Parts: sequence; C-alpha cells; structure tokens
Amino acid sequence: MFAASFAFAADSNFSCPGSADYRQPRHFNEYTVRIVPGLRPSGKRRYEFRCVGTITPPQGSRKAIGKNWTMSIDVISGSDISGSGKPEVIFDGHTSGALCCYEYWIASLSKLPRLIREIRSQLPAEFQKNPEGAVEIRIADSAFQFFMLPENQAVTPVVFFRLEGNQLIDVSSEHRAEYDEQIATARSHLTPDQLAKFRQSRYSDKLFMDQFPAVKNVLTIILNDLYSGREELAWQALQELWPESDRSRVKSTILERRSRGIANRLGAVVTKPGE
Repeated sequence: MFAASFAFAADSNFSCPGSADYRQPRHFNEYTVRIVPGLRPSGKRRYEFRCVGTITPPQGSRKAIGKNWTMSIDVISGSDISGSGKPEVIFDGHTSGALCCYEYWIASLSKLPRLIREIRSQLPAEFQKNPEGAVEIRIADSAFQFFMLPENQAVTPVVFFRLEGNQLIDVSSEHRAEYDEQIATARSHLTPDQLAKFRQSRYSDKLFMDQFPAVKNVLTIILNDLYSGREELAWQALQELWPESDRSRVKSTILERRSRGIANRLGAVVTKPGE
C-alpha cells in the first residue's frame, strides 16, 4: 500500500509517461530536447524504464542522456547550470515504485551532447537561481529522515550546492539568512515550559515520544546551525537545550548521520565564507 501511494505521488510530478504531450520537443539554440518512450526488453513483460531523455544537435544524431521510470525536462533547462557560460539541460527522473530515488541528469548542449553530472538523492532536488543569477541546487538531507522523530515530522536540513564544471560545491554557508529564519521560528515555538520539561527528561524512559514538538524545535536549531557552517554554535545550542544525560549520544549520532549525508554521498567540496 505504501509503495503504491509513493509511486503515484512520484509519477504525478513528472510528465512522462502520464502527460499526453510529454513527447513534445523543446528547443534550445537549435538543439532539440525531448523525452521519448522507453523500450521493453525482448521477452520481458515489464518495462525496465519507461522514459528516455534525449538531445539532438543541429547537425547530428539523437543521443540518450538519461532514462528512468518517470521523467521531465526541468524548467531551468536552457540556463548555464555548470558555470560554463553556455546553456545546459536537466532531465528530472524518479525510480517510482522502488521507493528510491530522485535522479537528475545535467547535460551540455555541445556538438556531441554529453552528460556533465548525474545526481541521485532520496529527497527531491530543486534548481534555482540565486540573486547573482548563478544556478544553485537545494536538497534536503535524507540522513535525518528517521532521526528522533516520525518521518512526517523529521527535521531534514537543506544543503545548497553549486555546480562548477562537473564538481559539486557545498555553498550552504552562503545561505545563513535562510537557516537563521528557521532557527528563529523554532526558538519562538519552544516555550519555557516545554524546554524545562525536555531538559529534565531521559531518553531511556520514553525515547522523548511524549515531547516531539520540543525535540523538533531543538533539532531544528542545532542542525541549521551545523549545516550553515557554524559548528560551534550548534554544539553550544546542544549544551543549552538538550538533556544533559543524552548530549554525548545525540552529538555522536548527529555527526555519524551527517558523515553519510547528501554532501558526502555526492562528493561535494565544502566552501567557507569568503572563499
């Protein structure tokens, strides 16, 4: 039941194969970008994939860039994604019923179109332009999807990336104002009574299951400080807000989860303010 509902939700965000006109071509600098139907392997009843993202240069043959169960051409296609100074294309895809994952193919519009970078994530990525016009990628870190809270209440801090060539750069520290908004909201929702009760609790008693609002607000403060590049403030908040008997455990668990988070999985290089 869960798998089926997830598959439907994923399919609903992608034009192929659900939209009647998903094969409609788009044109960028005389290049034709199109999603075409996938092929069913010989002798197989089920499609291995249903959608193929392709690019055809002005003079040349169509080239397949990515393939998946569901797919769309990202709306930011035609922008300079990698800092090359030239327009590029992004195909968005999802494996659908398999539960994981979102996949993105960033491709050049060159004489021989080529894949620049593939991104795979358990949570969706969003491509957007910053105030300077550079394209950035925001992805919530799924490493914290099942940490201390039910999945529908999870605190999944956002990581901001920029693509330079084929290298992903973690530029989260450039977005501290956005992290600070979330921190301020969490602090405003954390009442003195909630905090006093939480700080006196023991994880071994009820696993904090009777205090999810307090846990959510405190984790929001700690993780947004940590992910914005202010580790000292994160551990200061942990010292100030988390139950003393559980600080060591939760700090080591946060560090372990972050070490297998989206930035490390994608091999991103971290920048610091001023670099």
